[in-house]
Amino acid sequence: MTPAVAAADVFDGGRLGGASSQLVPQGSSTSGNELPETSEPVDLERYQGTWYQVAAVPQPFSLQCAHDTKAEYKVIGDTKISVKNSCGTLVGPDSSIEGTASVRSDASLRVNFSGIPYQDPNGPVNYRVTYLDSDYSLAIVGDPQRRSGFVLSRTPNLDANKWSQVREIVEQRGWWSCSFLTVPMAKGRGEVVPLCTQ
Repeated sequence: MTPAVAAADVFDGGRLGGASSQLVPQGSSTSGNELPETSEPVDLERYQGTWYQVAAVPQPFSLQCAHDTKAEYKVIGDTKISVKNSCGTLVGPDSSIEGTASVRSDASLRVNFSGIPYQDPNGPVNYRVTYLDSDYSLAIVGDPQRRSGFVLSRTPNLDANKWSQVREIVEQRGWWSCSFLTVPMAKGRGEVVPLCTQ
C-alpha cells in the first residue's frame, strides 16, 4: 500500500469515476431493480470519441468540476477502451484523469483510474449503458445500483425536446430525475438546474 494520498489527488478528474461511485449513498433511485442495459449491444468503434456530460447525479470525486465536463474514449483492444475525463474548475487549471475500461457484457464495463485508491480492477461493473440513440448521439449511463448517473451527448447543447426526452428516459430507467443536475457548457446551457424541471 502506498502512503496516504492527498485529498486533491483522490478527487481529481471528471465525473465518470470508477469505483468511487461506491462512496455515494443510496437515494437517487426509485427502483429496487438493477439498472437495465440498453437493448442493443454497444459498438465500441462507434461509441469511442468525445462525449459531453450535459447532466449527472453529483459525485463526491467531482466536486471541483464546475463546467465543460467531457469524456474521451478510444478503443485500445477488442474488449478495452481508454478513458480521459476532464472538466473546467472555478479556480486553477482544468481537472483531468485517465484510466481504462474493460468490457464485461454487451453494454457494461468496469472503469478504473490510475492513482485512485481502493479500486479493484476485477471488481463489479460500475459503468452501464442503459440508453443509446441509434445514431450514437446521446447516451445515458450509470452503475447498476443507480448511485451514479450521467447524460452524455456528442454536442454540448440540447434543445427543449431533447431535454424532455432525457428526463423521460431517466425516469423510465428508475432514477429520481431531480437527482440529476445539468452541467454548464460554454456552447450549451449555462446554469445548473435539476433535470426534473426540464
